[in-house]
Amino acid sequence: MDRRRLKNIIILILALLNGFLLFSLAQRRASEREAFRRTAEQLSVLFAGDGMTLEPGAVSREVPPGGVSLDRDAALEQEAAAFLLGKPLSASDQGGGIFRYAGAAGEALFRSGGGFEAAGTLAEKDVEDFCRDFCRAFSYEEPEVRLDGEGNGVFTAAGVFGKLPVFNCAVTFTVENGVLTAVAGTLLPKEGTVSPGEEPLSAAGALAAFQRMRRESGAVVSAVTDTRLCYELQTSGTAMSLTPAWQIATDMEDYYVNCFTGAVTAGRARTGEAAS
Repeated sequence: MDRRRLKNIIILILALLNGFLLFSLAQRRASEREAFRRTAEQLSVLFAGDGMTLEPGAVSREVPPGGVSLDRDAALEQEAAAFLLGKPLSASDQGGGIFRYAGAAGEALFRSGGGFEAAGTLAEKDVEDFCRDFCRAFSYEEPEVRLDGEGNGVFTAAGVFGKLPVFNCAVTFTVENGVLTAVAGTLLPKEGTVSPGEEPLSAAGALAAFQRMRRESGAVVSAVTDTRLCYELQTSGTAMSLTPAWQIATDMEDYYVNCFTGAVTAGRARTGEAAS
């Protein structure tokens, strides 16, 4: 057998093998889609039996990330303190994992579990832009700034890690007479270490856990409109970690399901038109 003929045979065999692999992959994906469709339909029937509507498309197909271990970032804390207080900045160790910073605009305390608070005359001009810039620099969502006619208001922005919101991590800004007088919340390190753990709950599993909770608690919910991935911040002493969670959006309030334990936490209540 000449070399050219042998080469053609090898190419044909490889083409057939690739075609078989592509066909197998397509079959597997079709089976997965069909299994997902059946699961969503079964959940919809179960929810309807409990007097709830599961909106079409509310069951996410996203795969939860792993858990993340976080280490305190002293350099990031100092950067945040300088942003709020200005320079020159002095720092002192207060013991118990607490660092105190002082600057021209006021003082701030940062704790080992990520919590911090700053007070003083933190911004007198362009306060709204100052708050938005802080959120962009230190990984928070865009704050919804609402001040009354006298320039007073308190508003909050949720923390973000790896493009996912952290539902129990936020920063709060207090503005009095057009002056930013206080900022408090939790400062997350920007990087962490992925922690191996058990298989996380899918959106369908989280919805099943939510349904059990509603049956047991009698929570008033008539419709589930969406499921979205997020993180839950957990602190123990000086240790911080992020656990993947599912945000379940309902017509009344948001609920959060821990992807590892299945524990359900009530979150933000709907207001205005969303609750009507």
